[in-house]
Amino acid sequence: MKKKAFGVVYALLTLFILGACSTEDVVNKESEAEVSISTTVKPLTKKEFSEVETSELTNPSKEDFRSVRMILTLRGTDSLSDIQVKLPHYREAFNNMKDDQQIRYWFGSGADEEQENKNIYTREFVLYTKGLNDKQIKEILATGKIKTSWVLKDTKTKAQAEFDAGENIEYEAK
Repeated sequence: MKKKAFGVVYALLTLFILGACSTEDVVNKESEAEVSISTTVKPLTKKEFSEVETSELTNPSKEDFRSVRMILTLRGTDSLSDIQVKLPHYREAFNNMKDDQQIRYWFGSGADEEQENKNIYTREFVLYTKGLNDKQIKEILATGKIKTSWVLKDTKTKAQAEFDAGENIEYEAK
């Protein structure tokens, strides 16, 4: 009886050790991409406002403008190929609002940066927000979808994800 119990324990221990040595889970964990997005809407500083061209507006003030910063981070890029990121045209979205004839998107810039095992996509722009509330800004940011896709190098599996910039939005006080 002791020999059978010892044999079962030995077999289970061997299976446990072999299972722990398996690399399949490690490869799969490393192959999974992680996408995060954050959007911050904040008032302009005095310096930022001084750089805004306001000659075509009547009585403009610093409080009439907000800065929007959207950052999309794709982690796990070492195990990915054919990475595609398509960001919405925020200029069109804000300047073509229903029942609003005002130019809202003033100016902006963007940067795409590849770092070790991650890519960072940043978009920053200034909006003329006089007459807009936070809910309207969030709704406009949510209308344009951010689309990402990639191919896992080890399995050649194509994956994709879709987000909106209004999903994780943070407003800084005026």
